[in-house]
Amino acid sequence: MSTESVWGRGRESNRVYTCVKCAGVIGLAMITPQVVCRLGALFALLATTMAGETNITDWNNLTVLTTGTQIQITAGSRRIRGKVDRITDDALVVTSRKGQETLNRKEVAVVLVKKPSHRKRNALVGLAAGTGVGLGIGVAARSKPGQVQIISNGAVVGVLAVVGAFVGTIVGVVIPTGGWREIYKK
Repeated sequence: MSTESVWGRGRESNRVYTCVKCAGVIGLAMITPQVVCRLGALFALLATTMAGETNITDWNNLTVLTTGTQIQITAGSRRIRGKVDRITDDALVVTSRKGQETLNRKEVAVVLVKKPSHRKRNALVGLAAGTGVGLGIGVAARSKPGQVQIISNGAVVGVLAVVGAFVGTIVGVVIPTGGWREIYKK
């Protein structure tokens, strides 16, 4: 049996490929490359979501914290901010404003760890993006042939690039970074 008799040509505009033998039985008449790509993206998203999940009810999550790590603990109605001193199987020792505090495992409800700040990175990204936008606006704002030119084209482009770099850097620094990530919850 030839390939032409098994596979129909389908609609050329959408490149639909159908199996003539089983399209009616299985209902797979509309398999397109677009559908295959969407299914692949869905499976990749599900796989990364499932791989990223951790059991936050496990006390052993705290054992990876090193001495001096900034944490925030909720114990009953108290909220304690401090740095880790040591962690045992049944207690958490923290240095806070009040001094060294020992919290039993039973009273600790939530532990959050401080995420690193990315202000420098954001400032550099803002600098690059602002410079690019400023250059783009400067090139677009240049005087055209036959127009009166008050300021040279190079000066217009240069000034707008510097202004864009300044604004982009400020925006990059102001964007909030860091924050807290929950690593244990009773």
